[in-house]
Amino acid sequence: VAMEIAEKEKISEDGFRLVINYGKSAGQEIQHIHIHMLGGRSFGWPPG
Repeated sequence: VAMEIAEKEKISEDGFRLVINYGKSAGQEIQHIHIHMLGGRSFGWPPG
């Protein structure tokens, strides 16, 4: 599914990252899981 979305958004050619956030340490007040798809440019390490 992730690759299909990346292709649709035209970020699949150079690669992408999936970041999953969950819980208090992720800055959430209401517990739920969400996923960010990041692509279209290079990202440094460490992130942030």
